[in-house]
Amino acid sequence: MSAAADNIAMRRKPNWRVRLTPWLLMSPALLIAIAFFGLPIAFMGRMSFNEHIDQRFFVPGFTLDNYAAMLTDPTFSAALWTTMRLALISSIVTVIIGYVFAMLVWLKPKRWRLAFIALALCPLLISEISIIFGWWMFFPKNGLLSYALVSSGLITDKISLMYTEFAAFVGLTYVTLPFCFFILLSIFDGVDKKVLEASADLGAAPVRTFYEVLLPLTKGGIAASFAQSFIWAVGTYATPSALGPDTLWTIGYLIQEQMLGKHNWPRAAAFSMVLTLGVAVVMMIIRLLSSKRTVLNG
Repeated sequence: MSAAADNIAMRRKPNWRVRLTPWLLMSPALLIAIAFFGLPIAFMGRMSFNEHIDQRFFVPGFTLDNYAAMLTDPTFSAALWTTMRLALISSIVTVIIGYVFAMLVWLKPKRWRLAFIALALCPLLISEISIIFGWWMFFPKNGLLSYALVSSGLITDKISLMYTEFAAFVGLTYVTLPFCFFILLSIFDGVDKKVLEASADLGAAPVRTFYEVLLPLTKGGIAASFAQSFIWAVGTYATPSALGPDTLWTIGYLIQEQMLGKHNWPRAAAFSMVLTLGVAVVMMIIRLLSSKRTVLNG
């Protein structure tokens, strides 16, 4: 009786070694995350409460004026809406294009795979400034797009899509597409192609196989690639500013203007904190909406 009681007591006794082992294994990654991500965000949060007096970068203090100004400034609310709208639409389109492209590469024979992957790598090997210069040659009235449309007979007069919201949207999609593609391709590579043959042997049409077999197996990758695309689209400000109209103000543009133009570091830090928290909320929503049991997260 006494031995049984001792066994029960031993089971109830917390095994601190077992509990601490995962934390000890994760400690290097945690230290790196705290040093390179946590501390800068903490400094940025502290900076957002400082004051901006007499054109000085900042004056140490504590004020909520930088956050209160966002509630009354229509420029900020318009920029926030523009940023979220552009990021959401471009992320959805990016995921659709990336999904189709990754599925085709996955289904193609291996001899085609390297060529497609090299093609997807090209945007990652070019700087964002070079990509912008490339679009500047493509969208103007005398650019490649106008020339191709007139030459093919689709239109009679040259058109210019430069400095339009459509050009900014295309630029954002182009920048985020490679990241989305490689995430989805890694998910497809984890799917056994024999499930498609098994579905066909059971009499399922290709469309039904896609909706009932392939899509559920890859929905974790869709959520991850959408999150990646959304983060990039929200944080990128050079492409929308260079390709879009002058009225297309994003949060990134406002942060750059406050930081470099007006030298108001506390206001820029406050904008950055709101943007960071907004992205965190969106990521939490995506995490909650995505299934817990997927190829990506098990």
